[in-house]
Amino acid sequence: MSNFGLLGSAGAFKANLLDLRQRRQDVIAANVANADTPGYKAKRVNFEEEMLRAYPPPDQLPMARTSGKHIPIPFGEPVAGEVQAVETPIPKGDKNSVDLEQEMARQTANQLLYNYATQSLNGQISKMRMMIDGQSR
Repeated sequence: MSNFGLLGSAGAFKANLLDLRQRRQDVIAANVANADTPGYKAKRVNFEEEMLRAYPPPDQLPMARTSGKHIPIPFGEPVAGEVQAVETPIPKGDKNSVDLEQEMARQTANQLLYNYATQSLNGQISKMRMMIDGQSR
């Protein structure tokens, strides 16, 4: 578990999640910026299913490796996510597949989930600081 740093696998998961949420935000912003560009294909960042496969359920104990010769942990690697073009154009006549209302709804949902992940990571860091401060007295 040492390869996850001080915050462990939970911290690595949250940091990876924040990176993916930021990537999704960038893709949504590009979609909105190109809403009036003829022929532009909207893009989506999909990572939720890959994230579920990459990390254990919360009730499962993490596996520890005491030697590099042990079998690798099947989860814990960062998830990259996949950017896909949306092929179904909305009926605007210019073959542009950006639906501005949907993009704004996606942006709002993504921002809420980003904020939640940030608060969760901040809480974990605060607990660690509290433990360090309590031990130094």
